[in-house]
Amino acid sequence: MLQVRSIHRLDQIEIALRLAAGRHGGSILAISRVGAEADAFTLCLTDLYKPLLAAEARFAAFLPVRVAACARGEASVLETISPREFCRLLHRPDLEPLAMRLEDTLHAIMEEAARPMAQAASLVSEHQATEDQINMRAALPQRIDCHGTKVEELAGVGTHDAQGG
Repeated sequence: MLQVRSIHRLDQIEIALRLAAGRHGGSILAISRVGAEADAFTLCLTDLYKPLLAAEARFAAFLPVRVAACARGEASVLETISPREFCRLLHRPDLEPLAMRLEDTLHAIMEEAARPMAQAASLVSEHQATEDQINMRAALPQRIDCHGTKVEELAGVGTHDAQGG
C-alpha cells in the first residue's frame, strides 16, 4: 500500500491532486464521495497503463488506479494499492519493472499533491488554464429530466413555448 500524509484538508486535496497528475501526464477521470470523511479519485495515466495491458490483459481488473483521500483531523492521507501488488496477485513477478514505473509515478503524484500549495505551484513554470480546473459538482445539468427538457425552454411560461411548425 502506498500512503502519503498531506497537510491539506479533504476539500483542498482535489485541486492539488489534479495539478500533480497533470504535471505527470495524467488526469482525474472521476471523483467519488465516500461519506463525509473520504473521496476516491480515479486517475488516468494512459502512457503507463498501455505497456501493462499489452503485457497482461488481466491488469484491466486493476486499472485505472484509484487514490483514496481520507480526512485525518485538519489534514488528510492519500492511499492507493501498490501496482507491484497487482503483479503478485496475477502471479506475474516478471512484470514488476513495468509496474514499478507506474508505482513511482503514483508516488510522485501523491507526494506533490501532499505538499503545501505554494511549493507545488513553484513546480509549474507558467499558469495554464484548463477545463480540468473547473469543479462541476454543483453545475446545473444541460437537461433537467429524462425527456430531454432544457431549463431555458421552460423559463417564464411554465411549458415549452416553441411548439414547432
